[in-house]
Amino acid sequence: MATSLHKFQFALKICEDHDKKELHAYCKTCDKKVCTTCIKEEHSSHDWETITDILREKKRSLPEECKEIRADQLQGLKKEIDRFDRKVQVEDVRFELNKSHLNGSRQRYINGINKLFDDKIGECQQKSNAAKEVYIEKRETLKQKVDYLDMMTLSLDQDINTLPDHDILDMEKEMRDELEKALFYSAKKYTSTTVFVPGQMDEQALENMIGEIHSISFEETDSSIVCSDDITSIQALSEVKACIRARGSNLYELVDKTGEKVKVMETPGFDLVISGGGDFVHTCFEKRSVLVITQDENQIATFDTKPLYPSFISKTTNDDILVTLRDGGDFYNLVPTSRRIVQRMTLTGKVLHTYEFREDGKTRLFTWPLRTTENKNKDICVVNSLGSETGELVVLHKDGRVKFTYRGDGQESEKFYPCDVECDVKYRILLTEAHSKSIHILSSGGKYLCKLCQYVDLPPLVISMYGDYLWCGLRKGTLKVHKYTNY
Repeated sequence: MATSLHKFQFALKICEDHDKKELHAYCKTCDKKVCTTCIKEEHSSHDWETITDILREKKRSLPEECKEIRADQLQGLKKEIDRFDRKVQVEDVRFELNKSHLNGSRQRYINGINKLFDDKIGECQQKSNAAKEVYIEKRETLKQKVDYLDMMTLSLDQDINTLPDHDILDMEKEMRDELEKALFYSAKKYTSTTVFVPGQMDEQALENMIGEIHSISFEETDSSIVCSDDITSIQALSEVKACIRARGSNLYELVDKTGEKVKVMETPGFDLVISGGGDFVHTCFEKRSVLVITQDENQIATFDTKPLYPSFISKTTNDDILVTLRDGGDFYNLVPTSRRIVQRMTLTGKVLHTYEFREDGKTRLFTWPLRTTENKNKDICVVNSLGSETGELVVLHKDGRVKFTYRGDGQESEKFYPCDVECDVKYRILLTEAHSKSIHILSSGGKYLCKLCQYVDLPPLVISMYGDYLWCGLRKGTLKVHKYTNY
């Protein structure tokens, strides 16, 4: 122990700021040793004691405090060390699993490539055999003619004086006809060429065929309780500020990432998004309308959505808005006249596209569309509630065709309830899920990648991304901010 504490034997006893005066006091306000000049100047209004007095108290209280630290905080920190060890072990296991998958893919691709080459070789063989059949057929036909002409010329040569006159004339004519036909047969006239031309290797296409490696770093930077009820709406404005609303509240609060309230705005809005120009765009559920309000709280536009009720809103990549709307009927027991839609609108209320039915024009896309967002590749991602505790993610092409539907990673198919959706710069989809209390990460094609932020007690409800920072609103008013890194 003496060796490990050796550095403390050289603690400063002289003030470096004031003519090297002795540090004889301790400022409890600033938690530092001070000299008499320090006390008279910058520490004059602070709470301080002499080192002798402070040490008397420390010698009495420190042993017990150290015992408590060892029994409490250090035990917790040792558990965290064990957790980091487990994460290291998990990374080793994950690497071996990824390597195994890659090697398995490699073998499948090698087998597939070998089959393709074998098929090409078989195709070459087939074409060569077809050419050979032609050559063999021509050769046999010519051979027969040559044998016949050989016989006829020999017969005419030897029996010219004994053959009847008419037979000589007929045989000569037949010989010349057959010779003319035979002379037509020339191997030069028949050519069948089969040539293999190697294809061009497209390295990008090959890499796309093999697959991608997704690497995501997630680090919680701040956590706080900002309101007394569930956070149901959140809009990140920067790395350090966001607008939030709690369940049942008519107030939007501008908070920093520590939970400190910067500004409170009273609004009839149900959900909120910030336009590219900085205007606040609200859905007003009861009034069945959408409001556009400037930062200084002047209302500049409003447009009706009657007879439908607008719920949630998001901004597209070109500053249009996506609004989820429904009729006033039962949430889940739909009738033929029920309306459950997502609409793309301009900030003046012009409807650009209505997403309601599948390609057949009859089958509904949604039971109750909740949250929605547009991916950077123009896909429309919609959280669709199917029941009070079940749901799915429906992803559409911009024209409304269904690209895929995600109902969980397969391990929780009976309990899957997505709440909100976001997309990162790599086109990956982030989906908050209530039952697993985590954020599911999907590829842009719908392949489940992993879970992040598996909260122990509180499910994540809403998320909003700004740059590399992910703001997450949880149950019971808890706000968490994460550094989200793609590499």
